Amino acid sequence: MAYARVVNLEYKSSEDVEIYFKKWEKWAPDNMPEAISRTNVRTCENSTLLMAIYKTEEMAQEAREKADKFFKMEAQHLHEIIDFHGPVME
Repeated sequence: MAYARVVNLEYKSSEDVEIYFKKWEKWAPDNMPEAISRTNVRTCENSTLLMAIYKTEEMAQEAREKADKFFKMEAQHLHEIIDFHGPVME
């Protein structure tokens, strides 16, 4: 069953959004598991909402663990992380 991870990131500034996202674009392709879909929405000047849908809950958990490593590496740009997850309703 498809499983989604939804992450709301609040950054320290609008500049941090740009810096963080450029780093993510370079890091993610080689480090994150394959997703059925990934959408990143800039919800305001200093926050984004990322939704990724994975084939299985296990893949979603692997993605969470890998993303957490990136969040720690780039913590200087982040103010708050709110993480949601659950099965995709069809």
